[in-house]
Amino acid sequence: MAFKPIVDRLSRSQAVIQAKMLRNQFVYKIFESRGRASGHLLAKQLQDASVSRVCITIAFNTPWVIDALTKAWEIQPPGMTLVVVDNSTKPEAREAIARICRIRDVPYLALPMRIEKHLSRSHGSAITWAFNNIVRHLKPELFGFIDHDCFPVAPFDIPSKLEGKAAYGKKFLPGENHIYKPKPGDRHWNLWAGFCFYRFSAVAGHQLNFEPRLNLGLDTGGANWALFYSKLDADKDVAVALVRESPMTMAGAVGHHEFIDGAFFHLAGVSYPERPGYHQRTVEHREMLRDYVWNTYLGGSAGQTASDF
Repeated sequence: MAFKPIVDRLSRSQAVIQAKMLRNQFVYKIFESRGRASGHLLAKQLQDASVSRVCITIAFNTPWVIDALTKAWEIQPPGMTLVVVDNSTKPEAREAIARICRIRDVPYLALPMRIEKHLSRSHGSAITWAFNNIVRHLKPELFGFIDHDCFPVAPFDIPSKLEGKAAYGKKFLPGENHIYKPKPGDRHWNLWAGFCFYRFSAVAGHQLNFEPRLNLGLDTGGANWALFYSKLDADKDVAVALVRESPMTMAGAVGHHEFIDGAFFHLAGVSYPERPGYHQRTVEHREMLRDYVWNTYLGGSAGQTASDF
């Protein structure tokens, strides 16, 4: 423990941060090259189907959440075609999620299997893979990314939010992850990678990267501050979603859920039962969350196709 302050200072040094970034870039490039052909094929299929407004969600080990999301998209379609890109680490979850997508006629692609212990980096690199291997080849008018546990529950039109804008989404400021202490001169920010949408023509010349930049206090998607967001006029080029927190207690566990622009209900942390900062998610709790979503927004459990957690 006596060496912890020294280790902490070293880990925050610019040299160490740069070395880690180079390491992560190398690891990502290997990952990106795997399965590239499948991404290009999906882009071609979407192109042939005349899809020009696409929203990609990254699935992760929770079939019941994808079941709810794809059903919500049927009931309250927000003006974009939903695509599921599967980053699950459990083969049985991938099988269940693929089956749900077949039933609901939702385009599905399984990412190359890998294990990445850093959850934000895993999510961010999966989104970056989808951007490089699907979006760049599809060249849609509009595209975006939504968390798999962020459900449209009221009429809403995402494209209308992007009229005259380069980007739309939930704005994330440094310090909101409770790790970084904001400084008076901080200007940096990013759009949360679980709710971010773009006009393709505005980003075509930028190499987007959805990894976090925790040294700047920015979570998943934070790398795009230097690459893209810093070059925008935040007042003119970006439409910012309004967020209202909606905490709930179920089975003794507190969930810091939220509504985004009054139309998207976001469940907090359903994929991460042992994630620090959240109470232990028991099967009972997940059942209660699932039943709440279905009974409140999706017309009851009769429409469910999955019971996996």
